[in-house]
Amino acid sequence: MMAINDVTSVESGMLRSVVDLYIKTRKPVSSKMLKKKYRLQSSSANIRAILNRLESKGYLYKPHVSSGRVPSDTGYRLYVDGIGKIGRPSRRVIEQLKSRMGRNRGDIRGVMTTTSQLISELTSCVGLMVGISGPGGRVGRLEMIQREGNRALVILRTEDGKERIVEVEMDRRYRPRIIDGAVQIINERIAGCPLGEVAARLAGCARECAGPDRQIAEVIAGEADYLFGGMYDLEYYLRRTDSTEDTPEMQDPRILRSLVSLMGEKRRMLRAMRNRFGRGVMVTIGTENEIEELKDFSVVTRAIPAGRCEGLLGVLGPTRMSYRSVLSLLDGMARELIEL
Repeated sequence: MMAINDVTSVESGMLRSVVDLYIKTRKPVSSKMLKKKYRLQSSSANIRAILNRLESKGYLYKPHVSSGRVPSDTGYRLYVDGIGKIGRPSRRVIEQLKSRMGRNRGDIRGVMTTTSQLISELTSCVGLMVGISGPGGRVGRLEMIQREGNRALVILRTEDGKERIVEVEMDRRYRPRIIDGAVQIINERIAGCPLGEVAARLAGCARECAGPDRQIAEVIAGEADYLFGGMYDLEYYLRRTDSTEDTPEMQDPRILRSLVSLMGEKRRMLRAMRNRFGRGVMVTIGTENEIEELKDFSVVTRAIPAGRCEGLLGVLGPTRMSYRSVLSLLDGMARELIEL
């Protein structure tokens, strides 16, 4: 990320104008467009000189030699960092939020589904909702099912009926009786144990065991954060429409296939979202995203603390999204969810 003092106030103002106009029109921005739209007093040559400087610093680029300019990921970053205070959503949107979310009062899964759908409807992007409840449950039983090669499924069932599954890879393929024996030893240590204490017990089990039992315990201990951390889930929704008016990028078949594939791998998305908890508002743009499939997208999230439960609201959309309105929407929804 470049320092904000890398640009002058004049260049920063011009960058904001370019980003705002590109978000609105979806067309590369020229000096002529800027001069007409914002009624600038500067000559077209002077505007082009500023645009050239922004391009040389990496904030803008030309998709084609003869085209106007569009923001780079670095340009969007500077723009987002300079947004400052955001406003509240309109009263109409707030009333819609209250009406839709209020129908599911007391039903956490219902609230998550409704919220993700509403975010998508209002932004034409993917609406995300992650819900995490504190690790207050207890282990029921752990199972391990061998798959192809050295891979296996580890299944955690809690005493209150929740289930979490993770695929692991071991150093080699073990006989079923070896796996069953190791899992039995592990269950003797952790059955009935509070989820928050399991990681320490698994580490102790791995130290005290030997041979395959130790190796299997170490593999499971390596997934302790996911298996025994807060019980969380991800809901996502993308409004399907034939219209390309708002976000044509979200109608591209290649992009849709990539998103559908990624969203089918909830574990990868949950791992990426986990780092956003407790960090308030977070925006990652294009190549800032840790998942390769998201390099053409921006992800905006807003954490929601609520006692023993936590939540995360998010929007996944093209880098050319209306960041100001998305931030305002997520903040307004977060406030309503906290009250709910």
